[in-house]
Amino acid sequence: MAEALSRSADYRVLRRLVARPTYVPTAGQEVRSGILLDTETTGLDHAKDEIIELGMVKFDYAADGRIVGVRDTFSAFNEPGAPISAEVTALTGITDEMVAGRRFDDAAITAFAGDAVIVIAHNSGFDRRFAERYWPVFEHKAWGCSRVRSTGANTASRARSLAIC
Repeated sequence: MAEALSRSADYRVLRRLVARPTYVPTAGQEVRSGILLDTETTGLDHAKDEIIELGMVKFDYAADGRIVGVRDTFSAFNEPGAPISAEVTALTGITDEMVAGRRFDDAAITAFAGDAVIVIAHNSGFDRRFAERYWPVFEHKAWGCSRVRSTGANTASRARSLAIC
């Protein structure tokens, strides 16, 4: 059944992620740190809307781009200054009850991100503006984007890139 669904343009079949073999850098090989970052916000305007959830995964990688491993994770909610709209709750699943009384620990976020060489977000053009407004540590980081960009009208011509988007 999964094979039949995957051949249809109306469905996308998700399969269990199979762990890759662990990459072990050679002695003396430089290893760097990066962060995958995602925000959920009360709206699209980085100047006035607020981050209500921040998630980060810190990973180590070799100079050739191979992932060495996941080092740590970070997840936190933040209560905004106004109630979360029904539209945002429908989109994110985040309710006022989930964020009630919660505040970001700015020092913990700064420490978590401090040694990262690159920050990658699915839509870095969006997440970056919010992250930099909240935490200056992100202002001097390189940013990459994991979003699939279409290079033409045909979906077969999509190109996956790690670029600023």
